[in-house]
Amino acid sequence: MQDLVVLKSTGSEFKGYLKDRYTTLPEADDRILATSLVARWRYEGIDVDWNAAYADVLGTMLDTFATTYSRALQETLYLMGQRVLESRDDVAEVRFSAPNKHHFLVDLEPFGLKNDGEVFIAADRPYGLIEAVVARDDASDAGDAWLAVPGFV
Repeated sequence: MQDLVVLKSTGSEFKGYLKDRYTTLPEADDRILATSLVARWRYEGIDVDWNAAYADVLGTMLDTFATTYSRALQETLYLMGQRVLESRDDVAEVRFSAPNKHHFLVDLEPFGLKNDGEVFIAADRPYGLIEAVVARDDASDAGDAWLAVPGFV
């Protein structure tokens, strides 16, 4: 799965992270969480109904993203992978690549208006790329399975 844009308009926060003098991202109790998700998964065998399995994995990921309160995109990716492994005995591991697509409140003060969290602007570039692997403890060795997949080595 590649370039699947997903967005939560609520039910996500990001706070309590390490900061230094270069930190510019403000903490948020309720934020828009968005990414252009790339996900790949590896099966333990080849006796798979590929179309049904793809639909099942995609549905599990989307349902988890939509219904889980997110404290961070990293946590959400972990839960998405974990639920795929729980629901599919034939999946050995799931790999994600997900750039944060931040949305910031628009300053409407110059127009004499107050913005009560209703008007946002999407940043024009990602701020951070999160990559994650969720695998079974007893998964077979992937060998060279990921060598030909750009960004997932």
